[in-house]
Amino acid sequence: MIGVASPSFCFQNFSRTLEEISRQFKLWEVLVEVEHTIEKVEPVMAEEAHSYDVRFQVHGPMSDVNIGSVYERMRLVAVDEIVRTAEFCRRQNIQVLTIHPGFFQGIAFLDRPSVVSQMKKSLKEISVAAAESSVTVALENMPKGINATCTTASELLEVIEGTEVGFCFDMGHANTAGQVDTLLEHIDMFRNVHLHNNDGSWDQHDRIDHGSADLPSIMASVVRGGYDGSLIIESADLDSAVSSKRVLAALLE
Repeated sequence: MIGVASPSFCFQNFSRTLEEISRQFKLWEVLVEVEHTIEKVEPVMAEEAHSYDVRFQVHGPMSDVNIGSVYERMRLVAVDEIVRTAEFCRRQNIQVLTIHPGFFQGIAFLDRPSVVSQMKKSLKEISVAAAESSVTVALENMPKGINATCTTASELLEVIEGTEVGFCFDMGHANTAGQVDTLLEHIDMFRNVHLHNNDGSWDQHDRIDHGSADLPSIMASVVRGGYDGSLIIESADLDSAVSSKRVLAALLE
């Protein structure tokens, strides 16, 4: 199913955004931040969501949530936020939760392996809690950057080893890191897919057909590889998402 997500949505009223999205999409990946925190959206979901033909996925909180923090108390807080989000998904019968990996910050630049070690610990804890909530967790590959971890397939595989966590394949992020083809070798690990494009230099979140990532080839590989999960268009706004949806629907015909 083709769905939509945008960081811009979480600055808007949830009810109004749901109404607007429902006219164009039947799946919304909600980023639970700002105006769309769990506490704010859960009552609305319970009271209003049944009025719309829209299913939900969730993107876990990102701001200040570092599951690779070398400061143990902060790592535990980050894990607790993700676990709390998984429990919210269980209550709302939401099956897929996408999360970001940890990131390098402060003193951790001097001891990068410690961040990887902390991430492994966090993901094992998150995996256990998610299984108890019957929620599938997808760890997203990141765009290249000084703070980034898990920009490559090998890094993702390393940190999720021994867990039930899968991949969220992000086409735009992979394009900046030169990892599109390598990540597509692991379609069996895909639990979610994010689609947006860029020129390869930075994470522009442009329309899916505006950029150097070869969308037709990528989608052919995804289909050929047997992936049958969600295809989430990550966009700057709803209008550009609708334009991308038309392109994607034509490719999938």
